[in-house]
Amino acid sequence: MFKSLAATVTALILVTVPVSMTHAQLLDQLKSVGSGLLDGGGMPSVTQASPGNLAGVLQYCVQNNYLGGGAASSVQDSLLSQVTGGGSNSSFQAGSGGLLETGGGQNFSLGGGGLKQEIVQQVCNQVLAHAQSLL
Repeated sequence: MFKSLAATVTALILVTVPVSMTHAQLLDQLKSVGSGLLDGGGMPSVTQASPGNLAGVLQYCVQNNYLGGGAASSVQDSLLSQVTGGGSNSSFQAGSGGLLETGGGQNFSLGGGGLKQEIVQQVCNQVLAHAQSLL
């Protein structure tokens, strides 16, 4: 019986170790893919967004009550005055539809509810702060 138990434990170890290693490798790959989208704190990076996209995201944030209209609208208007095409700019249109450009052709969608709303609130605040730093 002891040999049978030892064989079973050995078999489980041999099966579990490769699965664990594969799982760890998969997680590392996912982290590397996501690193362009997210900063170190798990939030999407706002620094790669174009001024037009930032202006559009600010509009989205105001319209969806994540930001008050005063300062955000003023910053949005200032950014739009620097953007070729203004409100018809494709990056602005994407932003006003709730897509934050995170770099490398990737986007972060601000749409959704539940727990994501708290993340979106933080993203909107980060976008406003970053946009103000560009002016």
